[in-house]
Amino acid sequence: MTERATAYEGPVKVSRFAFSGHEVLLSRPAEPDRLLDDPGVLAWNARDDYMPYWAYLWPGAFLLAEAVAREPWTAGQSALEIGCGLGLAGLVALQRGLNVRFTDYDEAPLRFLERSAAENGFDPSRYSTGWLDWRDLPAERYPVILGADVLYEQRLVPLVANLIATMLAPGGLALIAGPYRVAAEHFPAALEPLGLSAEATALEMPATELGLVRGTVYRVRRRG
Repeated sequence: MTERATAYEGPVKVSRFAFSGHEVLLSRPAEPDRLLDDPGVLAWNARDDYMPYWAYLWPGAFLLAEAVAREPWTAGQSALEIGCGLGLAGLVALQRGLNVRFTDYDEAPLRFLERSAAENGFDPSRYSTGWLDWRDLPAERYPVILGADVLYEQRLVPLVANLIATMLAPGGLALIAGPYRVAAEHFPAALEPLGLSAEATALEMPATELGLVRGTVYRVRRRG
């Protein structure tokens, strides 16, 4: 592995998923547990409290993908997916006509994302990938920001709130989805002093491999 990428060397599988009639193919590790005991991963965890959760499909990914599939988007809008992992929601966004910038703190899932985009036949000019540290944000702004299961720990809540305040374009919309987690309950309060508001909507859906998934989709906008 490198300083910014874990090294997965196991088998790969391609899965098909459908959300409100929109199908996507997803390339992913067939044996993600291989990464948990990797010496490079353990060293990264020791210095930066990092684990390669990207290799798994989490409940929030299904919730966000369904929310993206249902949204009445304008074709050609630019979207940023944060902590994208395998990029399930962003792939659905591409299917819906958005142009997507996929970002993660680990560059390894971005290579899988590129394979998935090719499997779906998406035009390479409509998506890009990049490394992003939420503690050191670029000056870019996007009309759409997507995030799935990015509020799983309390320490991440202010980072995500600040990212949206910094990178969401005027009049833009952020969709942040996840299962019911204690840390996420603090998210609306973290947005308030930053001039943002969140509308929380409950979502329940059957998810391949996980059964019935329940959670919340936060629709975040700038106040006023």
